[in-house]
Amino acid sequence: MLQLLVQSFLVIISINVFVVSDLVKMTCQRVSVSDKNALGASGRSTPVYEPLINEMNSYWMGSISIGTPAQTFNVDFDTGSSDLWIPSIRCLSSCGNRSRYNANISSTYRANGASFHIGYGDGSSTNGRFDNDTVTVAGLSVTNQVFAEALNMSGFDGLVIDGLLGLAYQSIASGGEAPVFYNMYKQNLIPQPIFSFYFNPDSSVVPGGELILGGVDTTKYIGSVTYVNVTVQGYWQFQANSITIGSTVICSSSCNAIADTGTTLILGPTSQINALNAALGATYDPNTGWFSVNCSSRTQQGFPNVTFTIGGQAFTLSAIQYFLIWNTGQYYICYSVFNYSPLANGWILGDYFLSRFYSIYNMGTNQVGFATSTSYNYTQAISSQTFQSTTTVATTKTQQILTFDLNNNGKLISNKPGEEYLSSLAFIPI
Repeated sequence: MLQLLVQSFLVIISINVFVVSDLVKMTCQRVSVSDKNALGASGRSTPVYEPLINEMNSYWMGSISIGTPAQTFNVDFDTGSSDLWIPSIRCLSSCGNRSRYNANISSTYRANGASFHIGYGDGSSTNGRFDNDTVTVAGLSVTNQVFAEALNMSGFDGLVIDGLLGLAYQSIASGGEAPVFYNMYKQNLIPQPIFSFYFNPDSSVVPGGELILGGVDTTKYIGSVTYVNVTVQGYWQFQANSITIGSTVICSSSCNAIADTGTTLILGPTSQINALNAALGATYDPNTGWFSVNCSSRTQQGFPNVTFTIGGQAFTLSAIQYFLIWNTGQYYICYSVFNYSPLANGWILGDYFLSRFYSIYNMGTNQVGFATSTSYNYTQAISSQTFQSTTTVATTKTQQILTFDLNNNGKLISNKPGEEYLSSLAFIPI
């Protein structure tokens, strides 16, 4: 498995590889969510909603509980992986101030007996054991769910989340276990094998988004939904028709892509990312791991739109949507959200795409759907001095330009106490 952790003054990019050679495989029954005979007919007629917290557009997290009585954890709901893991009460200083699972006080805990170890290319790692217990999400209690409790964690400093809840296919679950969403549908807790995400890019709004389990929220998107087939049932992988920046074609056909809520940025193959950023006039800074350009080198309109054509429908991002703007105190630097993918021939459409386009994941038909989010037109506030000439941004909601101190480990200077870092995650098992 492979995990990409991006964190710097904005983000430092590093590729982390899960080492699975030491993983003890569990004996699990593989279940197809689309197999109605295996799963049975659901007795619930309406979907449920899990409110999400926007961590400064770096990631969105929600609350779950495990055990009886309930022990609560904040997790990143990740469509790029399939495992659920949280820290153990037996994890000492390496787990920091995170909430920790205590099997001894749960009456529904059942020992599993399988150990796990996950190693990362940058030296960080997590190891522990697999357990079985009741997992509750948005009031839905999934019984006898396999998950992992971490006994040691290394390299997760600066992240608010306690753990991760994967929403991809069972085929990439590290222990072969049925993921939470599979069992949720199998146990008749939701009406359809569908879930969907709404991310609000306005980080001041509470809640900052929602996960809908068992359906969609039609109030959170406008227009029609464009569906494409999943090409490989591991990630939520599909083929985009093309990717362009202005009139320049970056990918002309059969562009493999993944919709990944656990990734912040939009990541692509090296040659294509280089071409895209070159069209922006952005250059790569190895010290920060970002492509950047002086914002005042062009007018705002001089930076071309980037368009992903999916299912024959154009999904377009403008400059104010794909740049993070840093105020140096003397001028503004525009940081591109387009960066290198750990997948050699694939794009990863992370939260900077998904916060503009509502996303739907249907395991019954094995399709991914996208529609224009109701928050599509939200933009960050910009100074009249940001770009080459004064530009008025038509919006009713704005946020302050983020300011960072490059000489102080990327410390964020803002009016929101407690927000010290803007970090970006990309959990991509391969």
